[in-house]
Amino acid sequence: MKRIFMIGYSGGKGGVETYMDQLKAALPQDDIIYSLPVMTIDGREWRRPPNRHRYISYRLFWRRFFRENHFDALYYNTCDLVSIDMLRFAKKAGISLRLIHAHNSGIQQAIGQKLSLFHRLTEKHNRKVLGRYATHFLACSQAAGDWMFGGRPYTILKNGINLSLYRFSEEKRRALRRELGMDRELLVGIVGRLAPQKNPAFSVKVLQFLLRKDPTAHAVFLGEGELRTQTEKAVRDAGLQENVRFLGNVDHVNEWVSALDVLLMPSLFEGLPFALVEAQAGGLPCVVSSAVTGEADLTGLIRFISLEETPEAWADMLLQSKAAPRPDTERRMTEAGYSIENTARIVSNMLQEAD
Repeated sequence: MKRIFMIGYSGGKGGVETYMDQLKAALPQDDIIYSLPVMTIDGREWRRPPNRHRYISYRLFWRRFFRENHFDALYYNTCDLVSIDMLRFAKKAGISLRLIHAHNSGIQQAIGQKLSLFHRLTEKHNRKVLGRYATHFLACSQAAGDWMFGGRPYTILKNGINLSLYRFSEEKRRALRRELGMDRELLVGIVGRLAPQKNPAFSVKVLQFLLRKDPTAHAVFLGEGELRTQTEKAVRDAGLQENVRFLGNVDHVNEWVSALDVLLMPSLFEGLPFALVEAQAGGLPCVVSSAVTGEADLTGLIRFISLEETPEAWADMLLQSKAAPRPDTERRMTEAGYSIENTARIVSNMLQEAD
């Protein structure tokens, strides 16, 4: 049995967390331990430092942690390169297998985010020296790998899922829509963190036009984030509160895939969105920003549209995209390499290299 220390789990319900949970379930022969605020290992409790601002105590904790706990591998899931401390500490502790997995394309400029000089210089430096500390470079897509690794060779490791969980279910669809008080109304889903990258303000504009064209339509935002309050206000200001609901982080996203009629994703940038993998596994049509990599279209269910198009054009595409009956996409998803079994097999093979 290999013991793996896996980093990137925030405790939320985002795509990276779902990927990690499903990978852990698919690797039952290995002992996977998440980096969490409180960790219990071999009956001993460890309380992780909240951040690296008190760097001396932070460094001492992690050196002691790795010295007193044996790990065969460290698996670092990340969306940026601001810190590669864990890879450094793991190497210092003699962990022979150190994987870094890029889950985003990191184009902060696309959301008008002005990065500090420290951030830019640190990211540039870490990208340059990354080869000293990581032994394997993985990316969820070419866009993510090209951005994070800056010309260094890497392996695309697809964010596989348990495809059988996402298969369309009429029973689950009816149950969830009954909870919402809906029957045959068009139901649009916006799935993901309410953050600038996801462009929720544009989603609200699209929904304004959608409801002018189909007043019976409804939409649900599934996810939390720093822009929730602002987005809720935009919905109220637009007079859409009767037709738009904010459900926060939800359990069983696979069941929501069955309940929805179309997924809306006007993201400003992505690696390869986990929500699109989940949606396609359930045969759900998706209307997606052309800023998202074309690699995301695994089944022909994604329709790309530019953010330069009007919100009304987006609304028209939503109305055109509803598919009935739902196609069974499991075979295509498997052939594309997006089963969790395929991903787990690749990771397991890498783990065999550990001393």
